Amino acid sequence: MVGRPNISPADRQILLQLQSNARQTNKALAEAAGLAQSTTLDRVRELERRGVVTGYHADVSLAALGRDLQAMVTLRLHPKTADGIDRLVASLEALPEVLGVYLLSGADDVLVHLGVADADHLRSVVLAKIAGLEGVADERTSIVFEHRRRTVVDVLPDDGA
Repeated sequence: MVGRPNISPADRQILLQLQSNARQTNKALAEAAGLAQSTTLDRVRELERRGVVTGYHADVSLAALGRDLQAMVTLRLHPKTADGIDRLVASLEALPEVLGVYLLSGADDVLVHLGVADADHLRSVVLAKIAGLEGVADERTSIVFEHRRRTVVDVLPDDGA
């Protein structure tokens, strides 16, 4: 089991603040964290160096980009070889409709998150672009009615587990 990350209370506050608004100034971040600006800047740089903060991004509306329909496609693969999975993932990531690819354990091997224009577009992507990829033995598609995700992630409490 991997040990708990070494995140100080000040670093935790910085992480919560950055996740709430990564565009805030270092001055505002320092005020919210109760630290000096120079200390805050050093701590942010150290969090980046340690790989705790892995980047900054803008949330974009899929609907505003003409991707009004999201779907999850589960894939079963045969044969399941490391090279075959690597090639499949590369092929999936090259499709502009693919928003994410997850490798799974259990009955399904891969979960693909798609953002498409409509049901016809979804059908075309699944049948013409995904189902025929090398190694895909079966696919199942589920339409996403609503997508909610946590935008602020905190350190897990130390509950002795």
